[in-house]
Amino acid sequence: MLVLSLWGIGSQSHAQINTDRMMNIARNALAFDDYVLSISYFNLVINYKPYLYEPYFYRGVAKFYLDDYSGAILDCTETIRRNPYFPNSYELRGLAHINLKQYPEAVKDYKTATGMMPENRALWHNLALCYLELDSLDQADSITNIVIKKWSQHADGYNIKAQVLLQKKDTIAAEKIIDQALEVDKYNVSALTVKANILLTQQKYEEAISYFDESLRLNPKSAFNLINRALSHYHLDHYRDAMADYDRAIDLEPNNFIAHYNRGLLRANVGEDNLAIEDFNFILSIDPDDMMAIFNRATLLENIGDLRGAIRDYTTVINEFPKFLYGYERRAAARRKLGDIAGANRDEEHVLKEQIAHRYGYSTPTSRQKNKTRKKSQINLDEYQKLVEADENETEQEYESEYRGKVQNREQEAKLMLPSETTYKVYRDAGTTEILDLFERSFQQAQAGSINEAIIGFTRVIEMNDSFAEAYFNRGILHLLLDNTTLAIPDLSKAGELGIYQAYNIIKRNQNIKKTTPTLKQ
Repeated sequence: MLVLSLWGIGSQSHAQINTDRMMNIARNALAFDDYVLSISYFNLVINYKPYLYEPYFYRGVAKFYLDDYSGAILDCTETIRRNPYFPNSYELRGLAHINLKQYPEAVKDYKTATGMMPENRALWHNLALCYLELDSLDQADSITNIVIKKWSQHADGYNIKAQVLLQKKDTIAAEKIIDQALEVDKYNVSALTVKANILLTQQKYEEAISYFDESLRLNPKSAFNLINRALSHYHLDHYRDAMADYDRAIDLEPNNFIAHYNRGLLRANVGEDNLAIEDFNFILSIDPDDMMAIFNRATLLENIGDLRGAIRDYTTVINEFPKFLYGYERRAAARRKLGDIAGANRDEEHVLKEQIAHRYGYSTPTSRQKNKTRKKSQINLDEYQKLVEADENETEQEYESEYRGKVQNREQEAKLMLPSETTYKVYRDAGTTEILDLFERSFQQAQAGSINEAIIGFTRVIEMNDSFAEAYFNRGILHLLLDNTTLAIPDLSKAGELGIYQAYNIIKRNQNIKKTTPTLKQ
């Protein structure tokens, strides 16, 4: 009875006591976060009674928490085919679409779900955020008006409306709305964050820091707020405070581009050249083509005396941006220090000719710097020394979900699989080894590098037996090798469904998911 109250659905499978028992075991496993076990029992129920909608839905929940969002969508779709009047399936499918950044599909599901459950605030909240992601500002504004009218004592509707107004460039109206949110709930982290960012935009850095401080007191694990508080400190020339914030942001999000880039610049400003080089090396390990990072690393390498490394990086930038005259100037200086006088002369002559051609209109990057920061999307190399800001619509969006749990099974490696001994025995005992021979030939083709031939072979195996888990798994791995995640993810999801649970780890690492995942209400 506890499990039934947790999930809010009564079982329809009364005709067979074994099915009832399997459903109870599966739902208990799900309630205690054992998604792998629950899937195996939901599979049994589905095999016994494929017309029931509940096992598909619950299995979709399990897949969702294994980050198999494509698999969750498929199971929700099967749920809806069997019962189109069950709103939870639209809600879960919408949330899975959000995690795959499929916002138009999410909007359709949330519109259906709000029609069925108009008093569910989380549905309206998520629908508004989806419209915001799609830059459908009028629709988002309309939904936020509904939320504010229905739930005037909740800050969420005000927060989203403020974000809509910010994207409409109406900062004054946005600040008034966010002040209303703080009147309703002065400890609302989202409202504090939006208020702090508005003040940052208005260059009220001291006030911005005070709001960032309060927001981080309530939510100390927000890398986004740490980065923006660091920007406020930077504008006040509090370099060490800014660097401390970037350090904390990187501890929370080790791959955060902005934090590494800005910390690299700050380290360079205080003379920590080798540490700055480490930051830019890290950035370039993520994005080898970031020319601003390459140019900054070049200047640092020149500072520490690695002239050949500096010349290499200057040359890379110049080849990509041949009109960037400051690059030639810096390379000329490095070549002259190295003793390459002829090379230095060539670079200096090139700069002189270009300056004459532009009627002496060239100025150095330093003289062009009017603002201390730039947007990440800007690629003007003259701004290579400016700290990076988040783009205006790059904010932390928190989607709401009633589903609970934690992710399991994160340490499995991706490699091709042979069938288990049990599988071999089943086919041998039945005297049907043809499918095994075909599987093994396909496996050997894959090992030899004949990827397309192996995919064809595994496809034939699946046609002969649509429950051959290793064939789905191997075909999924091979599709990944061909960078075809569209085909790979469904195969891996099916393999996981059939018992190869390490497939979920591979799905997690390869599907295109949204950076900010839904907030889970325990």
